Amino acid sequence: MLPWRGSTLLDLCARRMTAKAARHRYVQLEDARLARAITTILFASSPSVDEATDWLDTVAHTFAGAEPGPVPPWAFNTFATLQSLHMHLTRGLAGRGTPPHAEAVATRVVDILRGPFPWLL
Repeated sequence: MLPWRGSTLLDLCARRMTAKAARHRYVQLEDARLARAITTILFASSPSVDEATDWLDTVAHTFAGAEPGPVPPWAFNTFATLQSLHMHLTRGLAGRGTPPHAEAVATRVVDILRGPFPWLL
């Protein structure tokens, strides 16, 4: 079997959603489309749990030391994408179901989302 190369694509998705240069909030379902792309990548070539979740370190590190206050567009976009991704991972894609390690990825996503939404279980 070939080595899994989805981690590069997932890293790119993480950098896209956390790009601090973003000046506008997603308004045309970009969050859902990015979440679908991430979910599709997770279907590819059966990644290990670490390969499926490590890219979320980039997202988590972006929020390290964050303080309460106005939410910049890049943070809003990240939160919206992570919420959409969680739904994609727990509900699945039509005709495909959920990708390998969906539960582990969804758990990491919720861990990150507890920062802005501390009321989440």
